[in-house]
Amino acid sequence: MSAPIVIIGASHGGVQLAASLRQLGCEDKIILYSAEDVLPYHRPPLSKAFLSGEKDLDQILLRGPAFYEDHGIDLRLSDPVTSIDLTTRRLAARSGVQNFSRLILATGSKARELKAPGSDLQNIFTLRSLGDVLRLKQAMLDARDIVIIGGGFIGLEFASTAAKLGKNVTVIEARERLLMRALPASVGDFLRDYHAGHNVQFHFNANFAEFEGADGKLHAIRLADGTRIKADMALVGIGGEADLALLAPLGLNMIAGGIEVDEFGRTSIEDVYALGDVAASANMLVNEPMRLESVQNAVDQAKAVAAHMLGQDAPAPVVPWFWTDQYDLKVQMAGLSRPGAVQTIRGDVEGNAFSVLETMDGRLVALFSINRAADHMAARRLIAEGAPLDMNLAADASVPLMKAVAKP
Repeated sequence: MSAPIVIIGASHGGVQLAASLRQLGCEDKIILYSAEDVLPYHRPPLSKAFLSGEKDLDQILLRGPAFYEDHGIDLRLSDPVTSIDLTTRRLAARSGVQNFSRLILATGSKARELKAPGSDLQNIFTLRSLGDVLRLKQAMLDARDIVIIGGGFIGLEFASTAAKLGKNVTVIEARERLLMRALPASVGDFLRDYHAGHNVQFHFNANFAEFEGADGKLHAIRLADGTRIKADMALVGIGGEADLALLAPLGLNMIAGGIEVDEFGRTSIEDVYALGDVAASANMLVNEPMRLESVQNAVDQAKAVAAHMLGQDAPAPVVPWFWTDQYDLKVQMAGLSRPGAVQTIRGDVEGNAFSVLETMDGRLVALFSINRAADHMAARRLIAEGAPLDMNLAADASVPLMKAVAKP
């Protein structure tokens, strides 16, 4: 009997890979390692519905407890892998030594640390895991003045949740506007104004200096220009990085902050794959390796890896897409923004329902929508097809976007 297939990391990508292998007929033993002590769960709700109490743990599980047993997936909870030997094809975990035939690395990403004076004070958090959120929820019960360092997606999602709970919220952003690398200025500025309408305060072009406190408790944060902001709780949301602590010694090719893989998730070493946040690869829109931290990317990569492992045709490449919920806003992104793209606004900005189209040579390369889900779905198809648009029709929100394709 051959050694089992081993997957390290039981989040969206790892669980999808195990499921896809079974769906495609794989009969090998599958072991799925998780360092956490709970069943794998959806991560997007952590900073939103789970944090606010609208959903409990059972409602955010990726699969129910019976799924793993019914599909012959050996899910090993509270079992972190501590070392890997690719020469002998063995790894060591808390539960002991395990052989493997093929190894899939799905270790995900971790929160980037803010190393600053006072960072050891109480009530300073990051938000990546269920454990993080449980600690946050407890601290929020008594918190009144919350400072968020970093105006990225997680920071803004947390800001919206905290503001709805009546907290005094301040966001510290090092750049001149929100999400400069991810969103057009018009969308970033709209989100800023929407948050401000919910009494969230902002400091832009702000360089963080230190956490201040006494008796081990956080009292304030101080900026480099001397500004002091009252705080009894802080969230550090300055981005993530691939979790490579276990993987760096393996000799795999690294690029763009992750493990270099091809379109099938293959690394530079035979029978070793990587997927999700830890992997860097080209995609259908950008022909150079990059890491994409999104559920969609992890799930789609897992499907491609499973197909390749079983010698089957991989699914067609998928346009990258992402979403975030803030207050009553559904913010959706399709494609990737390009330098020099032409921007067109469609819809009702004042009515909180609009899209920003980015085109190059008359073809859609990215779309950013607020409460216009139909535009988002159409954009994913139009970007994949590379169809030229009639921009007069595309700018008219009364015309379905799919009907804005230019006639020959």
